[in-house]
Amino acid sequence: MYHSKKTWIDKEVDSLKINELAEQVAVSRQVAHLLVQRGFETAEQAKSFLEADQMDFHDPFLFQDMNKVVARIQQAADEGEMILIYGDYDVDGVSSAAILWHALVEIGAMAECYIPNRFTEGYGPNEAAFRWAAEEGFGLVITVDCGISGIDEAKVLQDLGVDLIITDHHEAKDVLPDAFAMIHPGVDTNYPYSKLAGAGVAFKVAHALLGRVPEELLDLAVLGTIADLVPLVGENRLLAAKGIEALNASERPGILALRKVCSLVEDDLTEESVGFAFGPRINAAGRLDSAMPALEMLLAETIEEASILAEQLDQQNKQRQDIVKNIAEEAIDLVERHYLSDRVLVVDSNQWNPGVVGIVASRLVEKYHRPVILLCHDAEKGTAKGSGRSIAAFDLFAELTRCEDILPHFGGHPAAPLEIDLRLNVSEISIGLIEEMGRLAPFGMGNPSPRVVVEGANIRDLKRIGRDLTHLKVLVTDGKTELDGIGFGFGDAVDEISSLADVSLMGSLNINEWNGFRKPQLMIQDLAVVDYQLFDYRGGKKPLTDVFELPEDMTTLVAFSKDTQTKYAERPLNGPIKANIVFLDLPEEESAFLPYLKEAERVYCAFKDEGYYFETIPSREEFKQYFNYFAKCPRDELRIGLVRLSKSRKWSKRSINFMHSVFSELDFLVTMEDGLPGVNPNAEKRDLTEAATYKRHEERQRLEQQYIYSSLAQLKERFDTLVEAAKQEEMTWSSNSI
Repeated sequence: MYHSKKTWIDKEVDSLKINELAEQVAVSRQVAHLLVQRGFETAEQAKSFLEADQMDFHDPFLFQDMNKVVARIQQAADEGEMILIYGDYDVDGVSSAAILWHALVEIGAMAECYIPNRFTEGYGPNEAAFRWAAEEGFGLVITVDCGISGIDEAKVLQDLGVDLIITDHHEAKDVLPDAFAMIHPGVDTNYPYSKLAGAGVAFKVAHALLGRVPEELLDLAVLGTIADLVPLVGENRLLAAKGIEALNASERPGILALRKVCSLVEDDLTEESVGFAFGPRINAAGRLDSAMPALEMLLAETIEEASILAEQLDQQNKQRQDIVKNIAEEAIDLVERHYLSDRVLVVDSNQWNPGVVGIVASRLVEKYHRPVILLCHDAEKGTAKGSGRSIAAFDLFAELTRCEDILPHFGGHPAAPLEIDLRLNVSEISIGLIEEMGRLAPFGMGNPSPRVVVEGANIRDLKRIGRDLTHLKVLVTDGKTELDGIGFGFGDAVDEISSLADVSLMGSLNINEWNGFRKPQLMIQDLAVVDYQLFDYRGGKKPLTDVFELPEDMTTLVAFSKDTQTKYAERPLNGPIKANIVFLDLPEEESAFLPYLKEAERVYCAFKDEGYYFETIPSREEFKQYFNYFAKCPRDELRIGLVRLSKSRKWSKRSINFMHSVFSELDFLVTMEDGLPGVNPNAEKRDLTEAATYKRHEERQRLEQQYIYSSLAQLKERFDTLVEAAKQEEMTWSSNSI
């Protein structure tokens, strides 16, 4: 077996609805399956989803405070009042600030942007910044992508005589800040869509201020919408679809500079370009220092200025990657040494960078499939700040809310479950199917890239790749079609998956285009082997040191013979049966394997090959010659004569001992009065095969042929039979015990 790192959850889908939708919308059954899973069960719903670019944006004035917001901002513009846009230090916050700044400038307002420093000010509004704004003469503060948790800070600004407009989308507490106005789709029940990102909310404010859909700002709105992992359905899907089109056509210096440092100048931009290329670089600034360079890049008016800032972000992202790697190694070491049995992993240090611990927390959730909180201590303040990530079964936000008396600030989003969209065999996967599934793009939260499981595939090739050999490349087949798979970070699986295993691969499909050829490819997110696995260590093919390094608490070393037990006496042999079974030698009887195979997940065959197979059983003629020797040889020449006979016949000592044991067991030879063997004149006629030694020798040769000198495929076939026999024996025992 090879256990998956995550729990794979199959969604329940009505097959009748799938069939009906496939026929009504003229799509494949697989795409119909995906549509029904996502809640688009009727032809009308499905067509509306597939044709998202034909949708219209909702009226921004459906927000109950939007008229009030527009009037107050217009008043500030008309009276020359200074407006402060107060953002957040991630992609969503930075792009939100850029969107609102452009809209305010277009209506003639005087606006400045303020992005708090993660390290010195922390998340969300802070009192010092608000007091500074009042002292600097700002009459209006507008938060973007934050503010909903700033209850005390809102009161401070109110006392200072400065109006506060909150635009946000994060989880709200029971008590809301006392602000002049609030635009929050999750709080305002009048607005028909509740899942906008901060950039989406800022886009709606811009829409209302300008009196039109600001299509020139879509390239900014898509950054926060995709990077902040909000559900890409409803109005977000429209923002993402139109935003990606705008991104590809954008002449904004900041976007062009990003394309260059990401080596995406010639490529078509997709949601993955935002999520895996643009997003990390924009985020890097706020993770390591101030996020202002990221905002300045998006607001840059020349390509020269934008390029300098984009290069800076690219370097910071590389630095961030190194820091993440080091912190992850330290956090994993702490978990392994101190917290491995904890149901929720809370790990802390006074050395970590709080700007990247969220990324590390996600990696630990991936590794341990448990909620994770990573904390960074501030010795001077006597506080700690950090990030948490959770699994579907644990609402981390709700649990933290119960502790808010000791938590000055916290916020976030609920976690989404890891669900399987489709189970396919290799032959069902084609370029045509992948292209048809692409009609559901752009993908993201709420509309994830279809996660498929390729079941029961045979491994054709399995190897490590990458500079440090940490990645996996696999070629699988179902006997008809082949499929390539790439698994980043799964290189260790090469040592844990047998080449004969039937593997199930979970991941997303794409089309690999190289050198003019196009073929399907699976980007592996997890993998599993549901049956036991067989590993071949016979004949020195692999060093035994590998099996001796298997985890002792999961491994049973089995030695059947006394010779082997003596050879490895310093090791724990023949202990309690565990998941990994290592057979160091062959038993005398095949049935001795059975007790070890009932619960085996992995079987390692390290049989020593010093056997009888190439030393054949003496022929009947040789047995006759050996017997006649005792019948005719003078007693005083018995010993020396046997030596001469063995040399002339080229019998080994083992062969002589074997024949002697057989004759003795059949009473053909007995010990005479002189202490030497001789012919028993009263022996009954019996066949040689009746002797126990003869039977054992035949059985031993058969076992060696099947288990030592067979091919790996033949060995697997033999063990399959044994494993099935062991399970049947267990079933019979269980039935009898009831």
